[in-house]
Amino acid sequence: MSTTATAVRQARAQARTHPHYFLALKAAMAAMLAWLVVQPLGGFAAEYAYYPPLGALSVVSTSVVRSARNATEVVVAILLGAALALAAQALPVPEPIPLGLAVVAGVLVGASGLAGNMGSWVPLAAMFVLIAGRGDPIEYTAAYGGLTAVGALVGVGVYLVFPQLPLTPAVLAQDRLREQLADQLDELAEALVQEILNELDWNALRRSLERTARDADALMDEARDARRANWKAARWAETTDHHDARAQALQRLTGCVDEVIALVAGQQAEIRRDGSTATGLRATTAEALERVAALLRDRAEPETARAAVSDLRESVVRAQATTGAHHFAAAAIVLNLEQAVEAWA
Repeated sequence: MSTTATAVRQARAQARTHPHYFLALKAAMAAMLAWLVVQPLGGFAAEYAYYPPLGALSVVSTSVVRSARNATEVVVAILLGAALALAAQALPVPEPIPLGLAVVAGVLVGASGLAGNMGSWVPLAAMFVLIAGRGDPIEYTAAYGGLTAVGALVGVGVYLVFPQLPLTPAVLAQDRLREQLADQLDELAEALVQEILNELDWNALRRSLERTARDADALMDEARDARRANWKAARWAETTDHHDARAQALQRLTGCVDEVIALVAGQQAEIRRDGSTATGLRATTAEALERVAALLRDRAEPETARAAVSDLRESVVRAQATTGAHHFAAAAIVLNLEQAVEAWA
């Protein structure tokens, strides 16, 4: 393979791994096109030529639908801010009180959700209309809102022509989550065997797992959103559906593993007691945890993990028969591990 072909392949791999590289290029293209579009108009369009590029940048997103939504919301935010500015300007109070009132009202209106994700634009628009448009606020508002809307439409058009499907970051996040789930199961198994459960901060591990799962879910949601109104989505439909199903399995797995950690780490869990019965349960539980971890790493077949969890179930039944006491934590661990195996098998 030639050096050029290798470089192209590496560049494509980098673009898939870091979709914001391509997004940055599209944002630059949209800003330049938006500026060019208004140049022939002259007049206030030439005077406020920076608003079209600003509108183009306001819709930056990896999703066509999200870009269109941002375009609508930014125009709504500008109109709301302008209305607040005009209302504040009409009040019979000395300067700069109208500016302060408009900004306060703009922040509150923006936080209300009326402008969606572009709520921060409301106080900015109010401030610009009061300061930059002081001489003719109506004309300034028309220029500000109209030119920004033109730029936003150009931005949406660019993203419509060159859509993205940022699946690779979501896949990498899923891999990180799967590896962390396996690591925590192995760590839990080792703690059971070494009897060092009290030496580990299980709450910190659960919080870390929650963050990783949340990041993976957010990236997969972004990939799902990018499929809408995306003419490239059909060619990746099978791959996207596969990773969508994988994301749902990982959600179930995360819940199961988190519950297992909570059960084993619980101070009142029967499995943490002294005696030969509890010792035997700890060993069998550790074996099952290790087999499920191996399954998550693709180092074991589902049947191997099922067999280990089945052995744990039989051990719990024997322990209850021997001691005459219920082993609620151990039984719950069995149920969660069974669900974990079935989620990934």
